[in-house]
Amino acid sequence: MHRKTALAGVSVALLAFAVPPALAGRGGSKGNDPAPASCRVDGNMVEASGLPTGQVINFMITDASGSDGWVLGYTTDGTWNVMVTAATSPTTYQFISQTWGPNGSKYSVFATC
Repeated sequence: MHRKTALAGVSVALLAFAVPPALAGRGGSKGNDPAPASCRVDGNMVEASGLPTGQVINFMITDASGSDGWVLGYTTDGTWNVMVTAATSPTTYQFISQTWGPNGSKYSVFATC
């Protein structure tokens, strides 16, 4: 009986030490989250690096006239360059995830410039 009790105590102690590291970075912890991708505008070229691989990348432009976006595709090395027309008003460029929700209104932003 004492062996079963001792074994149960050791098992609980091992779980107490094993579970917190396994859960580290969850629940909004920023310490273990990947760094966001970077984005820059160079003339008529918008360049991003650090994008996720293995998932669809979309591109969105927002200016005084509204927002417009399209599917770019996949990147194997986490980089993408997009040619844009010259901005005539303050303009935001975003590399985003696949969209969901009503009219594609929801998405995750990977990089903004």
